[in-house]
Amino acid sequence: MSRLSFGLTCKSDECWRSMVLLLCGLLFSSVSAGAAAKALDASRIERGSVSLTEYFAVLEDPSGSLTLTDVQAPGIANRFKDVVAPAEAVSYGFTRSAYWLRLPLRNASDQPVQRMLEIGYAVLSDIQFHQPMGDGTYRSVTTGVATPFSTRLYPDRFFVFPLTLPAHAEQVVYLRIRSVSSLLVPAKLWTPAALHTHQRDGYVVQAWYFGMASAMILFNLLLFIALKDSVYLLYVSFVFLTALSISAVNGLAKEFLWPDTTLWSNIAASICYVGMYVALLLLMRRMLNTRELVPRLDWLVKVLIGLNLLLPIGAVVAPQTFAFPVRFIVGMTGLLTLSIGAYCAVFKRQRIAVIFVAAYFMFVLGPIFIGMKLMKVLPVNFLTTNGLLIGSALEMLLMAFALAYRFNVIRRQATQDVRQANVSLEQRLQAREAELTQSHQRLLEIEHRQTLSQERQRLMQDMHDGLGSSLSSALRVVEHGHMDDAEVAEVLKGCIDDLKLAIDSMEPVEADLLLLLATLRFRLGPRLESTGIALRWEVQDVPALNWLDPKNSLHILRILQEAFTNIIKHTNATEIRVATGADADGIVVKISDNGQGFDVERALKSGGKGLSNQMRRAQSIGGKVKWDSDDSGTRLTLRLPIERQPEASSIPSGPVHPATQERYSPA
Repeated sequence: MSRLSFGLTCKSDECWRSMVLLLCGLLFSSVSAGAAAKALDASRIERGSVSLTEYFAVLEDPSGSLTLTDVQAPGIANRFKDVVAPAEAVSYGFTRSAYWLRLPLRNASDQPVQRMLEIGYAVLSDIQFHQPMGDGTYRSVTTGVATPFSTRLYPDRFFVFPLTLPAHAEQVVYLRIRSVSSLLVPAKLWTPAALHTHQRDGYVVQAWYFGMASAMILFNLLLFIALKDSVYLLYVSFVFLTALSISAVNGLAKEFLWPDTTLWSNIAASICYVGMYVALLLLMRRMLNTRELVPRLDWLVKVLIGLNLLLPIGAVVAPQTFAFPVRFIVGMTGLLTLSIGAYCAVFKRQRIAVIFVAAYFMFVLGPIFIGMKLMKVLPVNFLTTNGLLIGSALEMLLMAFALAYRFNVIRRQATQDVRQANVSLEQRLQAREAELTQSHQRLLEIEHRQTLSQERQRLMQDMHDGLGSSLSSALRVVEHGHMDDAEVAEVLKGCIDDLKLAIDSMEPVEADLLLLLATLRFRLGPRLESTGIALRWEVQDVPALNWLDPKNSLHILRILQEAFTNIIKHTNATEIRVATGADADGIVVKISDNGQGFDVERALKSGGKGLSNQMRRAQSIGGKVKWDSDDSGTRLTLRLPIERQPEASSIPSGPVHPATQERYSPA
């Protein structure tokens, strides 16, 4: 009868319309006969959702070439098989085949109903949705993660297809699904209001999770900037890639980050997972210190890092071929990561490894809960629905606790190291102080011996050049009979004065010139009284002379002694005035008398030793000596610097006594 119908030739529109209706009726009859799947009465879904797994009839298309017309043909339609399984999803793992799903729907009510068909698996590459229309044609929509987001009939992170069922009508909806990754079809039929509520709650949970992840990223990024510890940067990378992986799996990345990409959308989840595990392995190496603690296992960790870094290349070149190897290596990486962490926790007694294992175990529990929910082993609730997010959030928090514990361990170790370093440093400082004290004592002893040696040499030089020279000269004169007893007595007195003067120069004057002059007054006072010469002492306070040591003190005493001796011997003075003062150029010592004057120029040119010795002594201490002489007397001015540089020049330190010095007569 069907062949007869096909052979009829109808010239009117009514004839063609009758043929179409007849063919559709025959086709529907063959479909109903070929599959015993029960139809779902959509009108009975008043609120909530219904899982569609048990209502599906499934046909595998290994070649991926079948069309809607092909699967409706009687020969192929009979190959559909019913799906009756205690699960909320149809799962076929990693497969190159395309799968056709046939869903019979019924509306037994008197009013049209609107329903929403949702496939809650966001990484399906290609989905074709075919819904029959009232005129016998089909409305076909092609979407999927490998197509732009704009191809979706309903804007959602999952795949949602709106359905309108007329009153007292039955429809057969076809779905063709193909995926580069695993093929999982958790399909549900919702009322629009229930789907909107479910969608809102889902986005709230997603916002909560990604907000927490963003906070963890920002906080640990600031810690990395402050502490310059790369482990915090690795943790930031791990959290970022984990959040990116979950956004790719949950469909948020396709909706908000890369809505128009095709190839990248297919492989984004796999590559993000690979990056997440690479960051996790690097974080584990640094956090657990596997390089030093378990060097053999650390070698395995580096091999895993290398393998994971190669996987994206294969995923880009051949996504379908490398889909399973990527998942397999990622799974093995996760298992070995857990095993290495457990080994460090159990056998190496690492407390931080315990926290690390607990954190990673929380992350693994999420997919386990979801899988058990799909197989109806666990009930559908908030925990099983959002297990991946909850497990990932707990993992991030526990990893943060692990980092905090690591920071406390490092801080305690650093504190202990600082204390040990302080103790060691204190011991070294004490030993060094003892060495320095001994060295200082040795230096003081050496300096003291050098000072004594220098003073001894200076005294010997003074005795040789001064007292020794005077006595030798006097001895030669006495031996030749050229000096009477009075002159000998005078020479001996001069020698005694020289000896006392040398001894006085060794007395500490503490940079006080007036104290040095007072010593000279004490020594020469009795001699002046015996000669009947009055001494007028008109000294004033002057600045301290820091360079006034015994050697320089003796030079000053010799200059002044020479002046007093010349006054006593040659001027017939009755009064000597001694005055001091200070001006911008230094300190001034003046000695004046009221005796007979002399010609200064003539005395200097005569080649005598007295005045020239005074000049050389003054120069050796950085000073100057000047004479002014006339009929009213002679005035010697000795100018001394307040600050002076040491000079290397040396002059005879001994005096010139009356027996040998050139005598001068008043002018």
